[in-house]
Amino acid sequence: MSEQLSSYITQKGDTWDLISFKVYGSEKYVEELKKANYDFLKLVSFPEEVALVIPTIKITNKGSAPKWF
Repeated sequence: MSEQLSSYITQKGDTWDLISFKVYGSEKYVEELKKANYDFLKLVSFPEEVALVIPTIKITNKGSAPKWF
């Protein structure tokens, strides 16, 4: 089974955690982003128009609602 990938074009000032929040809705997927974009690991704040690979990941919402809900 192959993993689907998409892309994200950075805006000036984007950071790893901000990009994670923008594309996945949570900052907790920073490591997945970094693994897919090894060439940019040294960047903390991105310039404009850097094309990043956005891996498709399984997002879980554990604990978001009680089991009985």
